Amino acid sequence: MIEKKTDSKKSVSDYQYLIVGGTTKAATTSLFSYLAAHPTICAASFKETRFFLDSDYPLPSKFRFKGDVEEYNQLFTDCEENQIRLESTPDYLYCSSALERIAAFLPNAKLVFSLREPISRLVSWYRFAVQIGRLPKSLNFDDYAEDLLTDTKQDKVFKDTNPSDFPQYMQALQQGCYSEYLKRYYDIIGEQRIYTLFFEELAENPLNVLNDICHFAGIHPDFYSDYIFKVTNRTETMRNSGLHNRYTTFRFKVRKWTHNKPIIHKPLRAMRKAIEPLYLSLNTRTEEAVSISDKTQSKLIAYFKPDVEILSELIGKKPPWRPFE
Repeated sequence: MIEKKTDSKKSVSDYQYLIVGGTTKAATTSLFSYLAAHPTICAASFKETRFFLDSDYPLPSKFRFKGDVEEYNQLFTDCEENQIRLESTPDYLYCSSALERIAAFLPNAKLVFSLREPISRLVSWYRFAVQIGRLPKSLNFDDYAEDLLTDTKQDKVFKDTNPSDFPQYMQALQQGCYSEYLKRYYDIIGEQRIYTLFFEELAENPLNVLNDICHFAGIHPDFYSDYIFKVTNRTETMRNSGLHNRYTTFRFKVRKWTHNKPIIHKPLRAMRKAIEPLYLSLNTRTEEAVSISDKTQSKLIAYFKPDVEILSELIGKKPPWRPFE
């Protein structure tokens, strides 16, 4: 049982939070950017804090919960007292300990989960794993999917990789079964504090989705009436994967060091936003279509369909996912 810390000063539990979770590869970075722009909201010093994940969860972060939840305040050093505090960690959906900690320590938190059609999400994970060099370019999607469906994790693909280094894209199939993860949040947090959206609707009409989120969060939606919605953190096909890995590693290290140093962090962030589009234009190439055989498509539909039906009942609306209509 997690015990809440008591303190005479204003504690973490006294603030309002809006936490963007959901699944990976579902535009959570873009959604975070849209929400962070709202004047009623104050974003964490970097998007994906990962604070409430288990210490051994296979994603790096500067801060992790180690027993003192008040350390969470260090991620919101530039916030006013009455602002809603925003962070986004997609993997909270998959970590039961994160759910327990949020429920115990953040009684005023509301959660937004973004979900994506699971087959297209799996394709996106495949692209990303190839892009960063974690899957060989010679491995086609059908073989990747078959490895996951049969749960073989064949040595021919991962013989040179430490198993602890690839859990995300090797769990991409199972993590597309959203209902079993989301139900735990419904049971413990309660559906009144949870808003579920679909990546496809956000991509097609972000204004409608943001208006709905504003009503859910209790803030004015008028801010977005003339807002320009730009997609961020799109999965790109890189010309030089090694260079991109070095770039993202360097960016992560700089962000960890400067996130609570606004005098340094803000100018560097502005510089990155100005330079990064040029870098991406030089180190990306035209994305190649991923071929999926009818056999693999049928297997994946059969695998995900039962969960899609349960999900529809759980959240009270049918996902706009064509393969399952």
